Amino acid sequence: MAKKIVNPKITPGGKQEKKKMVSQQEVKKKLQEKVKPSSAPVTVIKPGDTLSQKKWLPWVLMIFLFVFVCLLYFPVAFEHMVPPASDTAQWEGAAHQIIEYNKTHKDPALWTQSMFSGMPSYMISFPNRYPFLENITKITDKVINWRIFLLFVGALGIFLLLRHLKLDIWACFLGAVAFMFSCHWMGLLEIGHNTKFRAIMYIPWVIWALLYLKKKPGLLGLGFLSTTLIMQLRENHPQISYYLYLFVGLYWIWQLIVSIKAKNLKKFWQFTGLLILAFLITVLAVMNPYLSTWEYSKYTSRGSSGGLETSYAQQWSFHPLEIVTLIIPNFFGGVSPDYWGYMPFTQTYNYFGIVVLALAIIALCGKKHRKMATFLGISSLIFLIMSFGSATPHLSNLFLKYLPYFNKFRVPSMILVMVQILVVIMAGLGLDTILSLTEEERKSWSKRLFKAFWICGIIFMLWLILAKPIFGGLPFASAQEKQQLAQYNMTEIPADVRATRLNMLYTSGILSLLLLTISIGLAYLKTVKKLPQMVFVILMSVIVFIDLYTYTGKFLKKENLQPAQEYKDRFAPQDYDEFLLSDNTNYRIYPIEQNIISEARLPKTTGEWAYHHQIVTGYSAAKLARYDALMNYLQDSVKGPGEWRDYLIGIFSPEKGELPREKSTNIMDMLSVKYLLHPEHLPYDSLLTNIHPVFDGSDNVIVYKNNRALPRAWFVDEVQKVAPADSILPLLRKETFNPRHLAYVETDIKDVQAPDSSSVVQTINELHKLAYEVYTDKPSFLVLSEVFYPAGWKAKLDDKEIPIYPANYVLRGLQIPAGHHKLELVFAPESYTISIRLSLIGLLASLLTLIGGLIWNYNRKNKVEEEKV
Repeated sequence: MAKKIVNPKITPGGKQEKKKMVSQQEVKKKLQEKVKPSSAPVTVIKPGDTLSQKKWLPWVLMIFLFVFVCLLYFPVAFEHMVPPASDTAQWEGAAHQIIEYNKTHKDPALWTQSMFSGMPSYMISFPNRYPFLENITKITDKVINWRIFLLFVGALGIFLLLRHLKLDIWACFLGAVAFMFSCHWMGLLEIGHNTKFRAIMYIPWVIWALLYLKKKPGLLGLGFLSTTLIMQLRENHPQISYYLYLFVGLYWIWQLIVSIKAKNLKKFWQFTGLLILAFLITVLAVMNPYLSTWEYSKYTSRGSSGGLETSYAQQWSFHPLEIVTLIIPNFFGGVSPDYWGYMPFTQTYNYFGIVVLALAIIALCGKKHRKMATFLGISSLIFLIMSFGSATPHLSNLFLKYLPYFNKFRVPSMILVMVQILVVIMAGLGLDTILSLTEEERKSWSKRLFKAFWICGIIFMLWLILAKPIFGGLPFASAQEKQQLAQYNMTEIPADVRATRLNMLYTSGILSLLLLTISIGLAYLKTVKKLPQMVFVILMSVIVFIDLYTYTGKFLKKENLQPAQEYKDRFAPQDYDEFLLSDNTNYRIYPIEQNIISEARLPKTTGEWAYHHQIVTGYSAAKLARYDALMNYLQDSVKGPGEWRDYLIGIFSPEKGELPREKSTNIMDMLSVKYLLHPEHLPYDSLLTNIHPVFDGSDNVIVYKNNRALPRAWFVDEVQKVAPADSILPLLRKETFNPRHLAYVETDIKDVQAPDSSSVVQTINELHKLAYEVYTDKPSFLVLSEVFYPAGWKAKLDDKEIPIYPANYVLRGLQIPAGHHKLELVFAPESYTISIRLSLIGLLASLLTLIGGLIWNYNRKNKVEEEKV
């Protein structure tokens, strides 16, 4: 097209400026291009939506959540009310001697005499030598109870983790709500599984630190991850930590696959190197207490090469049919005593929240977070399958055989805590998916949600009409209850119990389906722009709270709590305690919890008896393997009736005109069991001579004295080698065995003679030191009624070290030459000394790395801002 030339224009500077003139068609075309709408999606910000962009909003939301949970659990938070948890009481009893020792000694108690005839304190109460960040609860506990404070810390971790994933503020808030009011956490606090609860609350922080290190590999990420791992591990719940490390392993594998596909392995290996370094720092930092624990584990049933027995390891497996409880929590009765599912009993829910689960599914279906949601979903599925345990024996046996250390733990259902946390994260991703839909995505999602709404509505109506007729035929009885019914020639549970459990199932289903239908309806209204965003997220958060608190609210109720001082009063010595404490000799007691005849029980749990006394039983999931095996011969077990039942059989039915026959009590005798506590009187106990009643206490506690109990040290006449060591156990029950004269040993010990004259006087009886003045006129063998534990106990005779032999399978034996001697035994495990030194190095490395990373990032940020200016 020809261009039209006009006269040049004279500029103010006197210079000429030439301009090209364009045709009217070109001008029109350019104007049309200016007003032409862009094909790119336009984000329309409505009034109120900008609230999510306010910098102060996250602080306001978390402060609100903190205040809300404090008010909801005000008695626990501020009024010093505590749950009367039996597990906590058992731990208090078991740990009392250790705690009292630590109050007056610089070094912590490494041994306790209070239960199982003596054992290391590592798995009971083993405070870390050096303080770290998790010790902040000792300060905050003066203002707010640690339970509520740590619950908020866990919720805050979820909130910050989701913020790291660039989620909308409201999605982060809903995730924090879903985590904070999880049914399982409150149930743990109710029953006193405090260590497990504390370990779980740090998991969100570890996951956040892991993601941060992957996104921003550097000094800060390294310090952040190592610090959070240390805090989590120092809560000393190895099983929960093990599951967390499994998740870290899965995340590493996922990142490897992603990097291979993207052909970008350089950043992956950088992440891997820092991850390994974080683990090394963490391992150093937690050497105390884990080095001592690892050393001890080698002598427990868990520490053997084969791990726990399969049947024992798979107790409390989560049956696949119980997956329905993730949707309808009371389908199998909820928690005991109404629970009638496949586990022995339950004390808390594994319910995630049906709305939380629905949001997690939305995250899997949406595009925005599909990669992360898919990884979390696959990880959750793997953990869920691992929780099945004995219900899927072929899979479970593979895990037990090939997954390192998996066979050291029992209760497979415990791994569901990881599923719960991952589903909460996915729920946050799901809500964010809805909040960030484009116009095009809204159309497809509105159709999906509309269909889902009607499907859920129809299922809800069908449940109202058909649930009771369909499920009314279920047995509503657990395997244990069926066995009990068979004892009374009954085939079904009472009708009122059946009706109660059916109604629980029915109403629980109504609530779940109703809330699910409402939440999907709200999501639909949000996608079609009939519901403002703020109203939508508030309503969804309220629904999630109602869904979870319906079951969470059953725990930590004020009427079920008691003042902390009243809780402590339960340990006040009773009349039978005072009677036993009046005996100043060094002895042990055997509290027999249940009367075999009448099923009457003692007023205290096993561990509580250790608060004031040295007991031969106890409360611990990690007992010494030898002692645990011995208990199978003292108490009834799968191996048959124990020594105590055999004794009772002899006195139950004496022949006419004869006295009750008292069988031997070799095990009790050699363990220095001077007193037995029994609920109610034994039959014919007035005729007994070896074990006879000496005190009638309150609560029907009868104190019996064992006249055949041996002292804590004595010389025997002979030793006899028996191999293998396990074959000693049945010999201890034989009538021909007398522990006063004979000791079974496992090695050849020569030049042992029966002394004509001997004496043993104990001069020191402390946790870490035992001392005796001994005399024998011939080379003899001394047996100590102290548990054999080679990892730390050393013996010196006249300041010269001598070997300690296992005697009678569980006790200590020493070869003593003729004459007067001073014998001293000291417990000073080298593992503890090494562990505290290495821990100090690791803790300092972690803190210096974290602080250094913070300083470096701060300086870098300031430098960038200066360059912009």
